[in-house]
Amino acid sequence: MDTVAPAIETPAVHAAATANITPRDISFDVNAGRVSDWAGGNFVRTSFFNALSLMFPIGERFFIASVAAFRDKVAEPKLLAEVKAFVAQEGMHTREHLAYNEAMARVVDVEHVEKREADMIAFLREHTPPLYHLSVTCALEHFTAIMSHELLRGREYLDGAEPTYSRLWTWHAIEECEHKSVAFDVLGVATAGKNTWLRRRTMATVTINFMRDIIANCYDVFRGSNLHRSPATWAKLAWYLLGYPGFLRRIVPAYLQYYRADFHPSQIDDNPERERGFATLGWAQAIATA
Repeated sequence: MDTVAPAIETPAVHAAATANITPRDISFDVNAGRVSDWAGGNFVRTSFFNALSLMFPIGERFFIASVAAFRDKVAEPKLLAEVKAFVAQEGMHTREHLAYNEAMARVVDVEHVEKREADMIAFLREHTPPLYHLSVTCALEHFTAIMSHELLRGREYLDGAEPTYSRLWTWHAIEECEHKSVAFDVLGVATAGKNTWLRRRTMATVTINFMRDIIANCYDVFRGSNLHRSPATWAKLAWYLLGYPGFLRRIVPAYLQYYRADFHPSQIDDNPERERGFATLGWAQAIATA
């Protein structure tokens, strides 16, 4: 039997909260028995989001370290507070996705995926400088922000989903939208605002690697159900991402904005999407702005 989350939760608001970024300390205790079919029984939809979850713990630790490496260069009190709140949010996201991925371990070789992710991060750290790590973080934070925006915008993504998974993804998406500018603003400080070429070049490389990692993780998730060699399964995934509902297709316009010289993440308005997320979770808007 599914464990249904309460209609209204009272998340513990972390002391690092700022006017715009509110870390909410929540544990979701995902239903491990539904890990392979939590998204309304849709295997492809479930597998795609499970593949994303496999990326998060190692990736978010990298984000935290990359931003923290430049904390000493930040003098403005508001941005310092936002960095603190960013670290708190990402730390709690890491914790919850570790538990999520542990539930997945019964059907996916999670250790294999984690080693692949860790090896890539280790290579990056060994062969590139900290400023590039921060630029990579900015690019990936743009991806997570626009994907979160789309997830909150489209009811078709989580409709019919098992409640604990739906609530976890909604919570995560809200907070990704909230802190989407932090790494970008720290990069601006570290480069005195002269980073357009670095941002563009990094995003081009990150895009290739990010899409490759999604495919690799989907392969491992599919392999857990012995469907990794099924053309029909891969065709359904391609249709889900690029056809209908077109999760990746729909984020392309927002993705391309990153290449503009005058781009800033705040130019993309997430307020309607966040409000929809708060309503879904049954939270008072006051919690979002505490």
